[in-house]
Amino acid sequence: MPDPRPASTFNISRRHFLQWGAGAALAPILAGTAPTSVASDARIIRQVSTNERKVCLTYDDLWSEYYALRIGREYQRRNVRLTLFPAGRAVLNNLERPNPGYENLYPRLRDMGHEFGCHLFTHRVIKDMSLQQLIDEEMAPTLHVMRRALGSSFRPVGIRPPYGHVTDAVKQLSARYDMPLILWGLDSQDAICTKRNEGKTCACKSQANFDSYARIWGPQLTNGVCAEQQCPEVCVDAILNNYRSYLRPGTIILHHTVKTALLAIEPSLDLLRNWNMQPISLTELLSLAS
Repeated sequence: MPDPRPASTFNISRRHFLQWGAGAALAPILAGTAPTSVASDARIIRQVSTNERKVCLTYDDLWSEYYALRIGREYQRRNVRLTLFPAGRAVLNNLERPNPGYENLYPRLRDMGHEFGCHLFTHRVIKDMSLQQLIDEEMAPTLHVMRRALGSSFRPVGIRPPYGHVTDAVKQLSARYDMPLILWGLDSQDAICTKRNEGKTCACKSQANFDSYARIWGPQLTNGVCAEQQCPEVCVDAILNNYRSYLRPGTIILHHTVKTALLAIEPSLDLLRNWNMQPISLTELLSLAS
């Protein structure tokens, strides 16, 4: 199974936070106004250095309106604020072709107390893209559709490049738009169904994004395949195991708006509660940098 942790970690400290002018940038957010960004020198933020037992739950993609809304509501019921990173094309689909009952999805999620970052537009592999390509084909169209959905003053809390790919051009993009690059310190791996079973990795082809992850990770996902009905139980167990292994104060946790993530909400929140960890938004977590 691929390691849920990134290869390296950058902890944002309070010194970096203040150097970026983030305290001033976050003041209106913490007062309850529309989100804005934290200034960035293109460093990658995977977790926050803090003594407080707080973590941040982030959810990527939002391809499924059904799961995005269900997940948003479940956390609203529990008074938990999420940081959502929708792909721009998912926002466009909801603006122009919403499924019945899912109109105005993004304002509704915002009104539940959740905040938004930028996950670029197409969710394609961006390793070979130049800065100008990233601006023209990914960043500009994403900001356009998100401002159509959330208002002309909307500004993402940060940029999360698809698959966590960070290149020189991506760093330049971060600096150009004065937004931090937000990766993660814990990958829940909810987008594919995986488990260790007699030394073999088991994956469910029915899981969202299976083909994309299979292309990236190759043979690691071909040793075994679970029956479809096994996926929910296997995946929730895998998510909880990843939490137990890699959860620390200040961790930014990666989830996706898929079925297994929905099923894992209650047990993962129980685990956080048992560990005396409180989930908060990215904006709030960044303000705690020590």
